[in-house]
Amino acid sequence: MFERFTDKARTAVIAARAEAAERGDQIRPVYLLHALAAGDGVAARALTGLGVDAAAIERRLGRAAPLRRPPGGDDAEVLASIGIDLDEIARRVEDSFGPGALDRSSVPSQGTGRIAMTREAKQSVELAAREARALRHGYVGTEHLLLGLIGAAQRNPRGDFSPQTLKGLGIDPVQARQQVLDELRRAST
Repeated sequence: MFERFTDKARTAVIAARAEAAERGDQIRPVYLLHALAAGDGVAARALTGLGVDAAAIERRLGRAAPLRRPPGGDDAEVLASIGIDLDEIARRVEDSFGPGALDRSSVPSQGTGRIAMTREAKQSVELAAREARALRHGYVGTEHLLLGLIGAAQRNPRGDFSPQTLKGLGIDPVQARQQVLDELRRAST
């Protein structure tokens, strides 16, 4: 599946990974959402259309207490099972944007340099792939990642990233989905 990720979607995953590393945390859905809002692509335009910007999400991040990585919390095998290799993402970004584009030296590593994903973050990526298939897209883009995040929030009412999180950011799931579909229509015309 990794090869189906667009460059913008890969970049968002890498930015979320960098944010998690900087905080000494696991990759969380809110880091993915922040990366989407701060990035470029359909998701960023949809979020802007909803009145959600990276600054609002940064405020939420400022209140988020990072979790320390659990022992043996390497999720590389889980990611590999759905086709995502974070090291391969980093390599491709550096191939596209030049050596050091991600300044990987600032990312603390634990043996392999991989950072664990929370259950909700993994679920978001899995749902993004399902959204891409449901929309009959041969790729996984930022729009699918955003829809996957919304789906994961709705499925985890008591989780770290929940409907309350979306509400706190001013994101209505139904409006967000429609905004993504509207952005996709605009992009195709």
